[in-house]
Amino acid sequence: MENNFTVVVSHFVKQEKAQAFEQALKQVIQKAKVYPGYEGIQIIQGKNKAEQEYVLLIRFDTEANYQTWAASAPRNEWFEELKEYIIKESEIRYQEGIEFWFSMPETPTIAAPKKWKMAILTWMVIYPLVLTLSTLVGFYLHFLPTFLRILTVSLILVPLMTYLVMPQVTKTFAFWIFKR
Repeated sequence: MENNFTVVVSHFVKQEKAQAFEQALKQVIQKAKVYPGYEGIQIIQGKNKAEQEYVLLIRFDTEANYQTWAASAPRNEWFEELKEYIIKESEIRYQEGIEFWFSMPETPTIAAPKKWKMAILTWMVIYPLVLTLSTLVGFYLHFLPTFLRILTVSLILVPLMTYLVMPQVTKTFAFWIFKR
């Protein structure tokens, strides 16, 4: 089974071209949606307004599906169009699986943390969540077979970890996991 695949791209946009860039970005996102394995693009605008940094988190289910998009005509046309909007070369970083939980989009050039740190932090978060969710699901859905209760726990746990818990935990423990 392949991991999901995330590409983190930082575009540094000319201040006077920001609105045109955003409009062009909306159009390319619409085109990307029809490609197999597309899971979404999240846009984070950098804190430094003078630089007009836009960080794109582009998610596909597999690297192969991302490569299909990367080689497509709409994406290549977008990359050509980008030249009129950006100040400097865009920065691109690729990530697979849970390493994305430990990325800091504001600093896309930072190295991934040590795997043992990711494992410890993931366990510290998953253990109490699994314990709590299993207890609650067991209490409210005790009539279901075990495999359905576990399925329910995992269906709650994965989005909770991906979108809510790990981004906060990563920010909180950044001093430790991204320590040089």
